[in-house]
Amino acid sequence: MFEAVHSERSSADPAAIWQLWADPARWPDWNEQIERAETDDELRPGAELRIKFRRGGTVRFNVTQLEPERLFTDEARFPGARLAHEHRLAPGRSSTEITHRISLSGPLSGFWALMMGRKRMRESVVRFVERERELTEPKSQRRA
Repeated sequence: MFEAVHSERSSADPAAIWQLWADPARWPDWNEQIERAETDDELRPGAELRIKFRRGGTVRFNVTQLEPERLFTDEARFPGARLAHEHRLAPGRSSTEITHRISLSGPLSGFWALMMGRKRMRESVVRFVERERELTEPKSQRRA
């Protein structure tokens, strides 16, 4: 099993972050690896997503969990492994914790982690949160 996870607090409203996640057409805004993402259906458990990566081909993901303004999880299956991406919001009194978790599980997860790049995945979850903060926090409240 491989896992890359990163969390940060943000002054952004959870609804603003959720808008980035709920619209696959906006995913390239916060995920530089994506060329385009689309679905033929609304974002809901069971919906299929097609994600075209800048490096590589198109991968089909399925939405496995969805709780508006709280949680969104999607996963793809590869031979011998499952790739899951969890997007989580934990609203607090004056801030929201944003978490991204990418995990690979299954008998060939080590192989797929090597192919996808462990370091790259670890760096990606950090960049996702940074970019979402940049897109949603009021400029006056952004941290340096």
